[in-house]
Formats: sequence, structure tokens, C-alpha cells
Amino acid sequence: MELINKEVRIETTNLCNGNCIMCPRNKMTRPKVTMSYTKFCNLVVQSYEMGAELISPFGFGEPLLDEDIADKIEFCTRMGLDTFLTTNGSLLDSEMTRRLLDSGLTHIRLSAHGIYNNYEKVHRGLNFSTFMRNVFNFIKARRDIQCKVDVTVIPMNGESVDDILNFWDGRIDDIEIWRPHGWGGAKHYRNGERKLKTCGRAHRGPVQIQADGKVIPCCFLTNAEVILGDTNINSIEYILKGDKYQEFRRKHETGDLSGLPCEKCDQLTIQESSPLLYSSIGKGINKTSSTKFNLMEA
Repeated sequence: MELINKEVRIETTNLCNGNCIMCPRNKMTRPKVTMSYTKFCNLVVQSYEMGAELISPFGFGEPLLDEDIADKIEFCTRMGLDTFLTTNGSLLDSEMTRRLLDSGLTHIRLSAHGIYNNYEKVHRGLNFSTFMRNVFNFIKARRDIQCKVDVTVIPMNGESVDDILNFWDGRIDDIEIWRPHGWGGAKHYRNGERKLKTCGRAHRGPVQIQADGKVIPCCFLTNAEVILGDTNINSIEYILKGDKYQEFRRKHETGDLSGLPCEKCDQLTIQESSPLLYSSIGKGINKTSSTKFNLMEA
């Protein structure tokens, strides 16, 4: 089986050291665990054999809390795979920076949903000065290393796009600015009637594997509200070809999402106003951050 989407997302941990206001972690009831190195490597090998080119070792947590994160990325590098990591940056100190760069990490995305005092209003429990020091030190350390550094911003306190761009201009490689989303109905930030039949993830992925090995359809699900398979029992390929995944795809094909959290997902209410306010990554407007399919055409 050949993957349509060459990215596979493997949540190595769902632990987090933040308490961000737009995140529904306070509603998380699934066990908080960290995936073992052996399990992770097994999933990477399976992904590689299906044609994966990019492994994203993150999910509903802060990946730098995983003590083995650099070793896991290094394994991907030895397999010839690119790696894409999203982090809040609070733990990106000099030692972690060196470990990640030595591991061969190819792309890091930093979450910064506010600037100055607004940062700490959003990222409760985290410190803006520490974050910025870590960002600058990482950029300085990667000077001769091919590791792309992006920032993603969800302005939660009224900052304008220009405010955000003026702050980050010249400091990082690329930036994306998003409207807040509802995490599959767990939060309510965007209003509007459903306009789209599907977001496209059912068919175009990427494959999303939780830290406990369960396969879910997308990263917006807080508590594995839809489980399509378990990699502790079956292979990724078996799950992708299985009845549960086929039924999930059929529902998205027909637009009959009754009983699914997808029915309340605000990714399907997109109209004239794109959820992506700004992107410096090519022609990224209206496209998801890593899968890059066009939401307006889904």
C-alpha cells in the first residue's frame, strides 16, 4: 500500500506543561502517556515501507517532555525521513537545542499565540522572555544546519496581522497566522453554517497515531472520539484498509457525518473568510499547515 499523503503524525506524548486558553486539554480524559522508543521505531518502519517521507512526532501534547524525542528523530533521520516538530518552545534550552539539531531535525514549528504580555495571557504557565530566548538561541545554533524554523500564531487578544508580522519580521523563516478553531466541537470560536461536505482528511490524511498507539482521523480530537484502529493489535496498513476506516471515508464521501464529531467541526463552515489569515509559505492561503490540500475545494 502506498500512502497518498507522505506525512505520518505520531504523537510521542500527550503530556503538556502549558495551560493555553484555546486548548481543550482540561477536557482530556484519555490516559496521559509517552510512547516507547521501540514502539515509535516500529511505526516509523511501517510508515517508511508505505512510502512515508515525513514523520511528525507530535500531537496533543508538548513533545519536548518526551525524554527520548531526540533519539526518535535521529532514528527517522537514519531511515532517510524528514521530521517536523511543533512545540511551545518553553523547554527548548541550549541542551535540547543541541540534541534536536544533532538528531537531524529538518523542520521545527513554534507556537506563539500572542506577543509580549498577551503571550502569557494565552500560554498560561509559560514565560514570554524564556520563549524568546529559546527561539533566538535555537536560530543562532542552527546557523549552518538545514533546519527550518517557523512560527504559528493564533491571535487571541485582538492583535492585528500587521502587529504580528512586524514583530516576527526577519526573525524566523516563515509564519502562519490562523483564526482559532474549535477542536472538533470542543471549543466554539467560529460561527457559521456548514458549507463543506468534508475536510478531506478521511482520504488524504495524514495518518494520525496517538501516544497509546490508537489511530484517529485527525489532530483535533481530544479524547479519541473516533478510533479507527489500534497499532498495538494491527499494522498501520491493515487499519487503513480496514472496515472502520472505510466506513469513515464513506461518511465523508456522502456528507452524512451524523454521530461523528466531524458534524460540529468548524473546518466545514469555511466560507469567504479563510481560517488562514496569513501565510508566508508559498501559496498557502486556504490550505492546511502541513497537508497543503485546499480547504475551499474539499
